[in-house]
Amino acid sequence: MVKRGSILIALLVAPAAFGGSWTVCVTDTSTLLTPPVRGAVTREFHSLMGGHRAGLAFDKCAKGGPKIHLLIKDEPPNGLEGVLGLARRKRDRIEPQLQVFYGSLVRYLGEPNSAEAIGRAVARVAAHEAVHFLEQQPHHCQRGLLQAMMSAYELLAADPAPFHFDPQCAPDPAEGQAATETLANAAIP
Repeated sequence: MVKRGSILIALLVAPAAFGGSWTVCVTDTSTLLTPPVRGAVTREFHSLMGGHRAGLAFDKCAKGGPKIHLLIKDEPPNGLEGVLGLARRKRDRIEPQLQVFYGSLVRYLGEPNSAEAIGRAVARVAAHEAVHFLEQQPHHCQRGLLQAMMSAYELLAADPAPFHFDPQCAPDPAEGQAATETLANAAIP
């Protein structure tokens, strides 16, 4: 009984250890993503997250299997203006409820005129938040998919190379230990 309980706890604490694949159920609250943008989001997300066994499903998710809920909203909550995405943390666990803020993202990018480019940017922010959950990693890295700040150029560029994920990445020293400790029941951008 103890062995079964410790295995269950390990799976709950470290979702990446779970052998199955994850479905990221995307809810677009105000239909911000047009069909061409959705196609670009799906392609880029799959490209970035293929190794994490996570795929996207818009609006209607198939029943069964582990799910992550990704909400596409226009604006972040008050006090978090300019944030592009969030992963919620409850106690010592990052929850499978993620958010991407389309309005903040488009303003940050300078209103790109290509569905492919905006789709890449949305997917990169979503993948960043998804990796926080899948790896249960609250800190940011100096570079790669979990870097705290991504330039508009990086989010829009056709080359996904800067967005690889290194599970042994060096924590971003700018974040500091105090910042990580204060996120116990907060949002992780």
